[in-house]
Parts: sequence; structure tokens; C-alpha cells
Amino acid sequence: MGKRSKITHQALQCLKAQTRYGESKFEAKEKARAEAKAKGEQFKEIRGIYSTTTFSSYAKVCRQFIDKTVQNHPEVKNFSDCREFVPEFLESKIDKGCSPWTLAQYASALACAYDCHKNDFGVQLPTRSRANVIRCRGINSSDYRYPEERWDTIKMVLKATGCRRMEVLRLRREDFRTNKDGNLEVYKRGKGGIERWCLVNPKYTDQIKEWYRTTPSYKIDGEDRLVLKSELPRGAIHDLRADYARDLYEYFEARGDVETGEIYYCRKELVGKSYDKGILEEVSYNLQHSRNNVVISYLWK
Repeated sequence: MGKRSKITHQALQCLKAQTRYGESKFEAKEKARAEAKAKGEQFKEIRGIYSTTTFSSYAKVCRQFIDKTVQNHPEVKNFSDCREFVPEFLESKIDKGCSPWTLAQYASALACAYDCHKNDFGVQLPTRSRANVIRCRGINSSDYRYPEERWDTIKMVLKATGCRRMEVLRLRREDFRTNKDGNLEVYKRGKGGIERWCLVNPKYTDQIKEWYRTTPSYKIDGEDRLVLKSELPRGAIHDLRADYARDLYEYFEARGDVETGEIYYCRKELVGKSYDKGILEEVSYNLQHSRNNVVISYLWK
């Protein structure tokens, strides 16, 4: 085994030691927050890899880091030897103009592999804000693989359910029901192990009912699922989740039974905007998020 292969193997073993497959990341975060609060300490990000997707992303970062480090510093012999060159690697990515989100992923991946916090590397990463979003652009027709009438349907499904990419790929007919209030709900199996019944955008109730009753299903991983990966757009689908969030906020606002009168005042580039906290919590629940500022990032789009 060559030196680069040996170091890569060591890095992957470090990542495997951090896997928490089958556990809930959401529950782990809530427990860590509660423990930090009880001790009077500030909450720090939890460690661990909770999905195979995250493992693959982190492994890709580690391979890239090792390639650069072995190339620039041939004296390194083990993965532990490479740690001192993490700041150099991260700073080179900053100089290349990588987005704050990409830089945070690089730092998180290497921190996970070295079992530390990303701040321990001593590199000041650019702040992530709405103003410098690069990756999450809007969707246009070139992002779709099918004729317009075909992708009109999948856009409707995404706007109606607010599903993430992985959530919509897991949808089955039995994941839809009418609740006691007569509203249609969808069962989302989301990231971090969060699974719950969420409101279907009332604008699309009839269309969604027609869709899940008549659309063909596909046998995938032993389940009859309704959406193929090839049917989804190549680009990010955050704009469609944003449509869902805005529609739900307006729906709950008009309904008038979840408002608390407590106001959330936005800061930074959204200063001057405000939202009712009760409605934000309802929208957050249905988006499968736990923080109001994340929900506002969708309402603002």
C-alpha cells in the first residue's frame, strides 16, 4: 500500500469511528443543548456522522485534503502528521473564493476525522449569510430531464409538500392522510432521523390527492415509492421549499389560531422585517426545522 493510500485508509477509519447510523441527529442535538444549558455552557456542534450521504461527502473532503498535503508536504507519514496542515488547506480554499457553506463543510469534515471542533484549527471562516448564497440558485427548465408537462407535476409536488430531495424520493401512497380537521397531511422521513406528519400546502390539496392516487409506483428498497431520482431537477430545490414556507405562513396567518402575539424581529440584512413566533414555529415544524432563523431564510427568498 502506497503512502497516500495508507493515509487515506487511516482517515476513513477515523470517519467510520464517528458513524451513528440509525440514531437521530435531531435527538442528539436536543440532548446536547439541554446538557449545555444545565451546565451553563454554550452549545457546540455535536460530533458524529448520521447518514451515508454525509459520510461520502466527508470522505471526499478528506481525500482532497490528503492529496494536497502529500503533494505539498511529502515528509508526512500518517494521517495524524497531516493535521498541522489543515489551516493551510482551509486558507487555500478561502483564497479560491469558495462559499462560506462549502468552507464550513470542509472544516466540519476534517474536524470530524480528527475528533475535534472546527474552531480548533484556528482559521477564521467567512460568516454564512443569505447575502452570499452561491449554491442554492433557482430552478430553470434546463435543470429538468423531462418535457415541461412532466416536470410541472414534480414542481407541484415539491411546492405542495415542502419536501427535501431525499424526503420526496421516499414518498409512498400510505404517506398521505386526511387529519381530524379535514386537512391533507404527508408523512416525511427527513434528515437527522426526524419523521412526522406535516401539512400539505392547502393550495394543492386536490392536485396532490389526484397525483398520489393515480401516479405509478416503483419498487425501490422493498417499498412502493412514487418518485424516481431521475424525475427531480438537477439544481437545488430550496426555492420550491421556500414557496411552501411562504404559503404556509400566509395560511396560518389567515387562519388566526396559532398566532402568539410574540414578535420575532430580524437582524442584519433583514432588519426591519418581523414575524409572529407562533406562526414561525408552525411553519418550522412542517419544514422539519427547529430554528426560527432557518425558517426565515425560506420566507425571505
